[in-house]
Amino acid sequence: MSSKKYYIIAGEVSGDMHAANLVNAMLDLDSSIEFRGFGGELMQNAGVIISRGLDKLSLVGFIEIIKHLGTIKENFRIAKREIEEFKPTAIILIDYPGFNLRMAEWAKSKGIKVYFYVAPQVWAWGKKRVVKMKKFIDKLFVILPFEQEFFRQNGVDAEYVGNPLMQEIDKFEMEDDFLVNHNIPVNKKIVAFLPGSRESEIKRNIKSVIPVIKNNLNKYFLVAARRGLATKPFDELKSLENVKIIFDDSYKIFNVSDAGIIKSGTSTLEAALFELPQVVVYKINYLSYLIVKNLVKDIKFVSLVNLIFNRKVVTELLQHDFNPDKLEKELNLLFDSNKRKDMLTDYQKLRSILKKEKYASQIVAERIVATQEINI
Repeated sequence: MSSKKYYIIAGEVSGDMHAANLVNAMLDLDSSIEFRGFGGELMQNAGVIISRGLDKLSLVGFIEIIKHLGTIKENFRIAKREIEEFKPTAIILIDYPGFNLRMAEWAKSKGIKVYFYVAPQVWAWGKKRVVKMKKFIDKLFVILPFEQEFFRQNGVDAEYVGNPLMQEIDKFEMEDDFLVNHNIPVNKKIVAFLPGSRESEIKRNIKSVIPVIKNNLNKYFLVAARRGLATKPFDELKSLENVKIIFDDSYKIFNVSDAGIIKSGTSTLEAALFELPQVVVYKINYLSYLIVKNLVKDIKFVSLVNLIFNRKVVTELLQHDFNPDKLEKELNLLFDSNKRKDMLTDYQKLRSILKKEKYASQIVAERIVATQEINI
């Protein structure tokens, strides 16, 4: 019977998905591995004993984090206590850098091996963190092609394993009667609107989009929401005749939509892989914005699509530029044949860049299990 045990931490919705796929891949290689950690429902379904859910972990923005310092400190106490009791073979940290990099430092001080999957975007605004990553992370698995060279140049043992979204999209199955089941009109252009996954960002992003929705009654807007979130930010949308709020089905929304208004983040890459022409939007607390603006000086783009190509493929409307007038103009351009054609051509190139012979989760699982077998 194997004695291999892993403590795994994911603090966000996307991390929960990546972690669950990794756990499943590791169990395919060795079904006796034990997992405990922090995360969401997908990780729990994969077999991880979860002690702290996403509702206590998913925070965004400097101000929001300050407001929840007590919760964050409690999360650290719980994780440290459980790791010491569980005595894992290694810990696996999925993205969530503010918390996980501190956990990596603590784990190394205890002599625990640290794997990090989905790199913090230190190449954008936290380059001082690379020194710590080199010191506290044993192996870093990166999911964006340009990251491998950046981290290796900075002395971090990094490997590009492909992008984990490819696995999710490949296994996606469309519901045949989706439009009918949700009473979505088939005689209108459909626009996907992804306002985010956290209550604070949803409120800000919806505010700038509502005037555009009201001014485009010839289009129908499908709003992606996540169950478990407070529904109050969506109240004003519910009264609009050309809006439908759909829970936990963003891929189906992408699949039936003609264009998208997508909050900056993982969803921009997902939309691109579904070949959905999009405008990327984002707005955060003003004080947080000033802090970020001061930290990020060398990065031209925020959307993953543009970062991968290192050029403008999709339009980004950020902070002050994210207003109803500019948004409506950019949304209408998405229906222009030339702009659509150029964007869709780039999307095809993107897919070939991100796909590898095996899925990212399988590659990472093989690396971790093989390394531990050698050590044991």
